Amino acid sequence: MSAETPLMRELQIEASRLGARLFRQNTGMAWVGKVRRIARAMKVQVGAGDVVISGARPFHAGIAGMSDLGGWVPVVVTPEMVGSTVAVYAQVEVKDGGRATAEQLRWIEAVGKAGGLAGIARNAADLRSILAAKAVPKE
Repeated sequence: MSAETPLMRELQIEASRLGARLFRQNTGMAWVGKVRRIARAMKVQVGAGDVVISGARPFHAGIAGMSDLGGWVPVVVTPEMVGSTVAVYAQVEVKDGGRATAEQLRWIEAVGKAGGLAGIARNAADLRSILAAKAVPKE
């Protein structure tokens, strides 16, 4: 569990209280392939309980810079738009100390320019500010 995990969970609960839905978005790399469990130690120094991946290949999850939390915020559109409710795309980068990377800042900017809600949250007040912002239509 990372140092940011408790804050991330707190922000997800707060988002739900506000009517939004934010999900954890994992990014990174793992190995995939044919998996077989080794029941006994072997000459190649594989111990009991180790996992061997045959034909291993990297699996990349997410997009570089993608925020920690992503989902939607329900927004009631104006009467001239029939008064329907739409889901506005939302991205929240969680920071418990530390700074956002250049890639994370570019991601937040791109989401905002496309009309979504995005920002960095270090606490629940930051999250409320991000989710309360009005989505700006694309030019």
